[in-house]
Amino acid sequence: MLGLIPKVLMEMVTREHGEDLALEIKSRSGCKTDLEFRINEVYDDEVWRKIVAAGCEVLGCSPETLEEEYARYFLRDALNRWPAWFRMSGSAREFLERHPAVHNNFAEAVRDPVSRDLIKDKFRIEKFDNKLITHYRSPNRHCHLYTSLADEVLRLYGEEATIEQVKCVKRDDPECEIWITWAPQN
Repeated sequence: MLGLIPKVLMEMVTREHGEDLALEIKSRSGCKTDLEFRINEVYDDEVWRKIVAAGCEVLGCSPETLEEEYARYFLRDALNRWPAWFRMSGSAREFLERHPAVHNNFAEAVRDPVSRDLIKDKFRIEKFDNKLITHYRSPNRHCHLYTSLADEVLRLYGEEATIEQVKCVKRDDPECEIWITWAPQN
């Protein structure tokens, strides 16, 4: 997992809930409290899972609630950090179609080829006239985070679409399959 993900989470907790709770999350997850996650550094997926578990304990929320809050915060952060991504896309669909390429672009900065391939193998998208099907595989099992991010992207672009998760690793499927369907255009 790239350090961008826990870095933004810890920034969110610090800004939205206070520095003391952010330090408590790091401590409970086994991280040093002075650890600053580096955006392009690779961290073991287990580190992320421990941070999420500690975050839920400290904040008194479910993983889904934490992922929804994170999705909102992450999208605001991304708008400030990488505004060109959003300007390049005239619609939510265009943005979501680019997601695997953007995700994989981060992996290109990773020197270790095994780590790079693990990052790049998480997403694949199929494109249809009014539907995108996202295939997601990750040991972190954050398909709800992905659907929450997709929902935030739809909201940002003022679009409506249905998001269905027809397969899920949490239900013992080999991968998550998420359908985002727009109403047919006349």
